[in-house]
Amino acid sequence: MAGYLKILIILTILGIGVQTIFARDAESVLDNIYKTNYNKAFSEISLMAKDDSSKCVLKGIAFVSRFDDLGDTLDLDSALLALKNCKTGGFWEPLRLYEISLVNSILGNTLKSILEARNAALIFEKLEDLDSKAFYAVYAYYNPFTESNLEDLKNGFANSPLFSPIFGNTFMWILYDKKKYAESLEIANALLKRYPKHPIILQNRADMLFKLGKVQEAVSIYKESEALYAKRAPNSIRYWCAVANLAKMTGDDFWKEKLKSVEYKRIMHWMPEGI
Repeated sequence: MAGYLKILIILTILGIGVQTIFARDAESVLDNIYKTNYNKAFSEISLMAKDDSSKCVLKGIAFVSRFDDLGDTLDLDSALLALKNCKTGGFWEPLRLYEISLVNSILGNTLKSILEARNAALIFEKLEDLDSKAFYAVYAYYNPFTESNLEDLKNGFANSPLFSPIFGNTFMWILYDKKKYAESLEIANALLKRYPKHPIILQNRADMLFKLGKVQEAVSIYKESEALYAKRAPNSIRYWCAVANLAKMTGDDFWKEKLKSVEYKRIMHWMPEGI
């Protein structure tokens, strides 16, 4: 499941002055994305100044985030269209490249994804601000990852006014991969204090609880998640993640039978590894 859950919404700006001008707009848009208020986020993006080069990048980010939540693959096409036609300046350019990399990764275009991520990382690596270092650490996680990278990511999670949830999500899964499930759960709980009903973070929390042997708590969360997505996005990736995890955690034939359905077979190739 981690493959999709690591899908990261990223943005930053080169220069304190420019960041101050546009931070309020970006913060509001991102906050609505984090709260899954996608329509409101798109509405705010449409009102942003034409000369704000973050505008089209934020639009791409919103499309990718909505796909990660609701699973409509048309959002991936819309994200690529927005990002490829995007005219950016300063630090938004590597962010545009990185978002294109993420979409290509989801679509299975591995070589394109690697090249775009590499180009973005080469710029991130040269910058010294808090957010740039944390974003580079995200890239470095898939390459040689140092303690310095980890500290940069932790610093971003603790101190970034705009991107703390993004860095926290990545830090959480790094700890999960290291089998530090209790620490990973702490981050999930911290994120849920800010976004208490976020459906993806709740699924993350259930994964950590299951690894810690708290099976009934994990099952309870996934049952609520299955019911939620059955209404919000039936047959979406998130819906089937809930069903597949319930089948694994409970062993009940009821959930196992659902995985034999035609609907599930149609979406199996989109499912994250490890389920």
